[in-house]
Amino acid sequence: MPHYGDYQNEIYFAGLSGVIPQVPVDFAGLEARASAAMPPSVLGYLQGGCGDEFTQRQNADAFRHWGMTPRMMVDCARRDLSISLLGMTLPSPIFMSPVGINGMCTQDGHGDLAAARAAAMTGVPLVQSTLSNDPLEAVAGALGDTPGLFQLYTPKDKPLAESLVRRAEAAGYKAIVVTLDTWVTGWRPRDLNVANFPQLRGHVLENYFSDPVFQAML
Repeated sequence: MPHYGDYQNEIYFAGLSGVIPQVPVDFAGLEARASAAMPPSVLGYLQGGCGDEFTQRQNADAFRHWGMTPRMMVDCARRDLSISLLGMTLPSPIFMSPVGINGMCTQDGHGDLAAARAAAMTGVPLVQSTLSNDPLEAVAGALGDTPGLFQLYTPKDKPLAESLVRRAEAAGYKAIVVTLDTWVTGWRPRDLNVANFPQLRGHVLENYFSDPVFQAML
């Protein structure tokens, strides 16, 4: 696992030459930079939740109750945060979660590939969404040796669902992560107020457009 203290030292030594980080190193700064760079419709979809977003806020508040307890007078030269899950040994219990419009979050429209490359660089497993601007095979290819899992919105058409699962298996994804709570679209005021639903505009549907079963249905 990388030692992030080394990265910290890189920043400080670069500062001696007048070089400062191009990307903020704190979450709030990174969020503000990303918010300024994204179109409002994309930002609203990313940040928005259902209803008055009460549950979304409660989840974030609950997470803030977790903290870290430092352990003193112990050898930390060899750290091990690894876990075993689904027959895999992973460097930490952290995953990149599926975000259905990753592809729209980069200027080139290939944010899914960018997320996969980030996973490959860090060793953090990626859960790739059904909704994607790039086919699941291309995303898997960009992961390198880092494990990938495929998130499935189960289609009502069983042959299509089977085709997506078989493609994910053939591409090397280690597991299928089935979403259970989105049989209908949630009531999302941020999207409704601007009449924005990316899929109706043809976005993030490449896994369908590239699927032979789906193509046969057209």
